[in-house]
Order: sequence, then C-alpha cells, then structure tokens
Amino acid sequence: MITLLVLMAGLQVHEWGVITQAPLALGGAVPEMELPEYEFEDKAPVIYFHGDPCTVTVRINFPGMGYATSVLPEANEGGMNSTYIVWNDLELTGSPVTGTEEGWNDCDAVGYPVPLWRQVDALCVTAEGRYDRFVYYGCVPGNPGDLPFLSQSGNQSFRMPYGEIPCIVLTSSGGRPMYGVFTLADILTDIPKGLQFLDEPEVLRREFWRWADGVLFEDEFDSFWNSWESRFLADSSEDVIVIYRVPEAIVDQIASMEILSDSWMEIDIHRFIIAELPYKTE
Repeated sequence: MITLLVLMAGLQVHEWGVITQAPLALGGAVPEMELPEYEFEDKAPVIYFHGDPCTVTVRINFPGMGYATSVLPEANEGGMNSTYIVWNDLELTGSPVTGTEEGWNDCDAVGYPVPLWRQVDALCVTAEGRYDRFVYYGCVPGNPGDLPFLSQSGNQSFRMPYGEIPCIVLTSSGGRPMYGVFTLADILTDIPKGLQFLDEPEVLRREFWRWADGVLFEDEFDSFWNSWESRFLADSSEDVIVIYRVPEAIVDQIASMEILSDSWMEIDIHRFIIAELPYKTE
C-alpha cells in the first residue's frame, strides 16, 4: 500500500492595534451620523503575514457604521471614510519582487513610525508595484459600547462576563508614573489601593508581554511596544488610564477580518488589540 502524504500550505496573520478615546474633534470629514461626545479610534492596526508565499485578498468590515480613518496601501475597494476596506491580490513573498519599490505611498507623509513596523521578519507584501512588510488601517468603531469596559460622560460602562480580564492602571504622581495590575471587576467602582511607582519601564513591558505571548511573535511585540511605549509612559497626573486586551470576539465586532488565498491553505488569524481608555471622562 502506498501512503500519500499531502502537505497543506499555511499562512499566519498577526495583527496588533490600540483603541483610544479622546474628545471629539468636530469639523472633520466623518459620515453623517449622531456624533458621540467622545470619539473612539482603533489606531495603528498593523497586519503581518507569515508562512508560505501566496496571493491573498484581505477584507476588513466595520459593523455598526464604523469607518476607516487611514489605509496603507491604498484600498482597491472602500477605504477612507468607508465602512469597509478591500485589498485585492496582495502578493506575499519571502523577498521583494524584482522591480518593485519599497514603502507604501504616503507612508512618511502620515507621520507614523513605519520604520519600526518594517523591522518585523514577515513576508513582503506587494501591491501596485510597491512592497512593504505590513498593511495598515485605522478606524472609528461603530459600536464602542461592545467593549468590556469604557467611560463616557463620567459614567463607567462594564459588560459581563468580562470581569476577570486583567487590566493595567496607569497614572502619575509628582511627575513619576505609577501602575497597578487588577481585573476589570476590581476597578468597577473605584481604583483599588496598591498602585506603585514604575521606576523601570521593563516592568510594564513584561505585563503587556503576558497578554501578547502566544498571539504575536517577539519582533511583532517589539514593534508594538516601541511604537506605544512613550504614549503609555507619558505624564498623566490629571488622568487615570485603564489598559486591557480586547477579546477577539469583541475585536471582530469592531473590525471583522476575512482573508482569501489563491491556493488551498490553512489560514490562522491572531489579533492583539489593546484598549487604552480614561477611567473617567467628565
């Protein structure tokens, strides 16, 4: 008897991003809808591809009238201020395709730390004669109330059954950062006592890595951390910030992702999205 071994090709897709909340800047180009007092934005969702070379179509949908705020490279369908993004026929290769130019158009113009994002050992992504190591989008979620924990108009909003999700609390005292590690249930009515001074940023980095380990590769986590460390450690003497990892089921309700390959292969998607939100917004 002859045994036929079929090796199935595979692709891993890794994404990281940070959901923030800030006072709404009126006057921007946004869809016609009832505007909230505060605007949520999923910033810098950076997507990497690992595995076997192939060609893929990537579709991101924003349910509940969410919409894209930035897109790299330019989308083939949807895109800026649209409720969806489609990148057709992205060519994934182990090395740059001959004759292509490095860097998506307008990468440097938007002011994002793209050099950090390019340091990840991921497949090259080629589209329209250019290549890079990632694709990128930003969005305003259509249903921020789906998040396990948030604050609006001075009121806390907490969704069950997410009480045991670990969270990091950040603030400052005397210009020095302070932090504590709790669960969302612990902070429902007030921040518990037990904050301590953060003298070594590496301590905070290790707490984030606990959440990312097994979801991102280390160089992807380095890209995330180096992009956001200064923001996390910024002076927040007048604020208390809560940070937690958003469950993937909730991430899908904010921005669903579909990836289709031109060849038969198994595709695994891993999403690491952090919510970085004020504890109270008056």
